[in-house]
Amino acid sequence: MSKDTTLLEKLELMVPGFRGYKQKELIREDDALVRRKIASILDDARIRVERLISAVKKKNISAALRLDDLRLELMKASQMIKHASYGYSGLFDRVKIREKELQTLLELDYKLLTQASKVMEKVLELSTVTDQELMEKINNAIDIVRQMEDDINQRENLFKTVVSE
Repeated sequence: MSKDTTLLEKLELMVPGFRGYKQKELIREDDALVRRKIASILDDARIRVERLISAVKKKNISAALRLDDLRLELMKASQMIKHASYGYSGLFDRVKIREKELQTLLELDYKLLTQASKVMEKVLELSTVTDQELMEKINNAIDIVRQMEDDINQRENLFKTVVSE
Protein backbone atom coordinates (compact mmCIF):
# COMPACT_ATOMS: atom_id res chain seq x y z
CA MET A 1 0.00 0.00 0.00
CA SER A 2 1.30 3.43 -0.86
CA LYS A 3 1.93 6.17 1.67
CA ASP A 4 -1.01 8.04 0.19
CA THR A 5 -3.49 5.27 1.01
CA THR A 6 -5.95 6.57 3.58
CA LEU A 7 -6.96 4.69 6.67
CA LEU A 8 -10.41 4.16 5.19
CA GLU A 9 -8.93 2.74 1.98
CA LYS A 10 -6.72 0.38 3.98
CA LEU A 11 -9.75 -0.89 5.89
CA GLU A 12 -11.71 -1.32 2.66
CA LEU A 13 -8.86 -3.46 1.31
CA MET A 14 -8.63 -5.54 4.49
CA VAL A 15 -12.37 -6.14 4.91
CA PRO A 16 -14.27 -7.02 1.72
CA GLY A 17 -17.61 -5.21 1.57
CA PHE A 18 -16.66 -2.56 4.14
CA ARG A 19 -17.93 0.91 3.21
CA GLY A 20 -16.45 2.98 6.00
CA TYR A 21 -19.63 3.68 7.95
CA LYS A 22 -20.65 6.05 5.14
CA GLN A 23 -24.20 4.83 4.56
CA LYS A 24 -26.34 5.25 7.63
CA GLU A 25 -28.55 2.25 6.85
CA LEU A 26 -25.50 -0.03 6.47
CA ILE A 27 -23.55 1.05 9.54
CA ARG A 28 -24.44 -2.03 11.58
CA GLU A 29 -23.42 -4.22 8.65
CA ASP A 30 -20.05 -2.43 8.32
CA ASP A 31 -19.48 -2.83 12.04
CA ALA A 32 -20.34 -6.53 11.87
CA LEU A 33 -18.03 -7.05 8.85
CA VAL A 34 -15.06 -5.59 10.71
CA ARG A 35 -15.77 -7.53 13.89
CA ARG A 36 -16.29 -10.82 12.01
CA LYS A 37 -12.99 -10.35 10.16
CA ILE A 38 -11.07 -9.74 13.40
CA ALA A 39 -12.76 -12.68 15.14
CA SER A 40 -12.08 -14.95 12.17
CA ILE A 41 -8.35 -14.22 12.29
CA LEU A 42 -8.28 -14.80 16.05
CA ASP A 43 -10.24 -18.05 15.72
CA ASP A 44 -7.87 -19.31 13.03
CA ALA A 45 -4.91 -18.48 15.27
CA ARG A 46 -6.56 -20.31 18.18
CA ILE A 47 -7.08 -23.44 16.07
CA ARG A 48 -3.41 -23.40 15.08
CA VAL A 49 -2.41 -23.00 18.74
CA GLU A 50 -4.61 -25.97 19.70
CA ARG A 51 -2.82 -28.12 17.12
CA LEU A 52 0.54 -26.90 18.37
CA ILE A 53 -0.35 -27.75 21.97
CA SER A 54 -0.80 -31.38 21.00
CA ALA A 55 2.64 -31.50 19.41
CA VAL A 56 4.46 -29.56 22.14
CA LYS A 57 2.99 -31.19 25.24
CA LYS A 58 4.90 -34.41 24.61
CA LYS A 59 8.28 -32.72 24.97
CA ASN A 60 7.73 -29.44 26.86
CA ILE A 61 4.83 -29.36 29.31
CA SER A 62 5.54 -25.81 30.53
CA ALA A 63 5.42 -24.50 26.95
CA ALA A 64 2.22 -26.46 26.37
CA LEU A 65 0.66 -24.85 29.44
CA ARG A 66 1.72 -21.40 28.24
CA LEU A 67 0.31 -22.19 24.80
CA ASP A 68 -2.96 -23.03 26.53
CA ASP A 69 -2.84 -19.57 28.15
CA LEU A 70 -2.47 -18.12 24.65
CA ARG A 71 -5.38 -20.26 23.43
CA LEU A 72 -7.57 -18.92 26.24
CA GLU A 73 -6.57 -15.30 25.52
CA LEU A 74 -7.36 -15.78 21.83
CA MET A 75 -10.75 -17.27 22.71
CA LYS A 76 -11.50 -14.40 25.10
CA ALA A 77 -10.54 -11.69 22.60
CA SER A 78 -12.55 -13.38 19.85
CA GLN A 79 -15.63 -13.55 22.06
CA MET A 80 -15.17 -9.94 23.15
CA ILE A 81 -15.13 -8.66 19.57
CA LYS A 82 -17.95 -10.97 18.46
CA HIS A 83 -20.21 -9.74 21.25
CA ALA A 84 -19.17 -6.08 21.26
CA SER A 85 -21.83 -3.42 20.83
CA TYR A 86 -23.09 -3.13 17.29
CA GLY A 87 -22.88 0.17 15.50
CA TYR A 88 -25.50 2.43 16.95
CA SER A 89 -27.22 5.07 14.91
CA GLY A 90 -26.49 7.60 17.68
CA LEU A 91 -22.83 7.56 16.75
CA PHE A 92 -23.50 8.03 13.09
CA ASP A 93 -26.60 10.20 12.97
CA ARG A 94 -25.85 12.63 10.11
CA VAL A 95 -27.01 15.55 12.23
CA LYS A 96 -24.93 14.62 15.27
CA ILE A 97 -21.94 12.94 13.67
CA ARG A 98 -18.60 14.04 14.94
CA GLU A 99 -15.70 13.40 12.67
CA LYS A 100 -13.46 12.85 15.68
CA GLU A 101 -15.44 9.80 16.87
CA LEU A 102 -15.63 8.36 13.36
CA GLN A 103 -11.87 8.80 12.92
CA THR A 104 -11.23 7.18 16.32
CA LEU A 105 -13.42 4.23 15.36
CA LEU A 106 -11.62 3.80 12.03
CA GLU A 107 -8.26 3.97 13.83
CA LEU A 108 -9.35 1.35 16.37
CA ASP A 109 -10.73 -0.93 13.66
CA TYR A 110 -7.48 -0.68 11.71
CA LYS A 111 -5.39 -1.23 14.82
CA LEU A 112 -7.41 -4.31 15.80
CA LEU A 113 -7.14 -5.78 12.31
CA THR A 114 -3.39 -5.24 12.19
CA GLN A 115 -2.98 -6.65 15.69
CA ALA A 116 -5.00 -9.74 14.77
CA SER A 117 -2.79 -10.25 11.71
CA LYS A 118 0.31 -9.78 13.87
CA VAL A 119 -0.95 -12.40 16.32
CA MET A 120 -1.47 -14.82 13.44
CA GLU A 121 2.10 -14.15 12.25
CA LYS A 122 3.40 -14.85 15.77
CA VAL A 123 1.39 -18.07 16.00
CA LEU A 124 2.71 -19.23 12.63
CA GLU A 125 6.26 -18.54 13.85
CA LEU A 126 5.75 -20.76 16.90
CA SER A 127 6.06 -23.96 14.92
CA THR A 128 9.44 -22.93 13.51
CA VAL A 129 11.27 -21.61 16.59
CA THR A 130 13.72 -23.44 18.79
CA ASP A 131 12.72 -24.67 22.23
CA GLN A 132 14.72 -21.82 23.78
CA GLU A 133 12.77 -19.20 21.80
CA LEU A 134 9.36 -20.78 22.24
CA MET A 135 8.38 -19.28 25.61
CA GLU A 136 9.46 -15.79 24.56
CA LYS A 137 7.46 -16.00 21.33
CA ILE A 138 4.39 -17.31 23.17
CA ASN A 139 4.65 -14.45 25.67
CA ASN A 140 4.96 -11.93 22.82
CA ALA A 141 1.77 -13.27 21.24
CA ILE A 142 -0.07 -13.15 24.59
CA ASP A 143 1.02 -9.52 25.06
CA ILE A 144 -0.43 -8.57 21.68
CA VAL A 145 -3.74 -10.33 22.42
CA ARG A 146 -4.01 -8.59 25.80
CA GLN A 147 -3.41 -5.23 24.12
CA MET A 148 -6.18 -6.15 21.68
CA GLU A 149 -8.52 -6.79 24.61
CA ASP A 150 -7.80 -3.28 25.90
CA ASP A 151 -8.46 -1.85 22.44
CA ILE A 152 -11.70 -3.82 22.11
CA ASN A 153 -12.82 -2.30 25.43
CA GLN A 154 -11.84 1.16 24.18
CA ARG A 155 -13.90 0.57 21.03
CA GLU A 156 -16.85 -0.60 23.11
CA ASN A 157 -16.57 2.47 25.34
CA LEU A 158 -16.55 4.73 22.29
CA PHE A 159 -19.94 3.35 21.28
CA LYS A 160 -21.34 3.55 24.81
CA THR A 161 -20.12 7.10 25.40
CA VAL A 162 -21.49 8.52 22.18
CA VAL A 163 -24.78 6.66 22.43
CA SER A 164 -25.41 7.91 25.96
CA GLU A 165 -24.90 11.56 24.96
